[in-house]
Amino acid sequence: MAKLPPPPPPRADSRCPLPSLAHLRGSDWASVYEPSDDTYLLLDALAADLAVLRAALPGVVLELGSGSGCIITGLAQILARGGVPAASAALVATDLNASANAATAATAAANSVPLEVVRADLLGAVRPGTVDVLLFNPPYVPTSEEEAAGGQAERDISAAWAGGPDGRVVVDRLLPDLGRLLSARGVFYLLGVRENRPDELAAQVEAQHGMRAELIAERRAQNERLFVMRFSRSQPASA
Repeated sequence: MAKLPPPPPPRADSRCPLPSLAHLRGSDWASVYEPSDDTYLLLDALAADLAVLRAALPGVVLELGSGSGCIITGLAQILARGGVPAASAALVATDLNASANAATAATAAANSVPLEVVRADLLGAVRPGTVDVLLFNPPYVPTSEEEAAGGQAERDISAAWAGGPDGRVVVDRLLPDLGRLLSARGVFYLLGVRENRPDELAAQVEAQHGMRAELIAERRAQNERLFVMRFSRSQPASA
């Protein structure tokens, strides 16, 4: 199995501004994942990948597990700053946590971003071949199977981080459907940690769907080594 080459070094100006979250209060974070280092890395990676995003001509942008709505709202702002108005794409966010659905809708509204929020588990309500940009900051923390299953069953905040053995339980449910979901020009951005075995993930997606994987960002955060991977059907435009 080939090892993925390291991502390009971050630019000095690579930190992406966050959307306003002032409308969310301390009580909200008891049931909704609060933006942290992983959120910041994914937004920074998306901002640095603007050329690829623009080349995807996004008509449909979907975030799975949207939590506070920070990522998909932030992406809408990145696209707008890059000359792609939010009105040109249908933005959709799903989460199985009702509190996260409410927080996502509130974040989009507070930042004047048009967004459809759907309570759903992964791809239950998605038409095949329609998604141009797919975002997923999954539950990636390695835990027991029981802890991961409990979080998914209870639909509470633990579902945002408890990933089962190798942190892959939820991601491994998604990957077999990836090729069916994305459009011909679709791209998929996945955040994870090194314990998720990114080289194996890349090889699996290439074998199943013929898609190319690239590490586009990495960052050490406390005891975690975070990464962002981009999956695409063909060689993307240079960022």
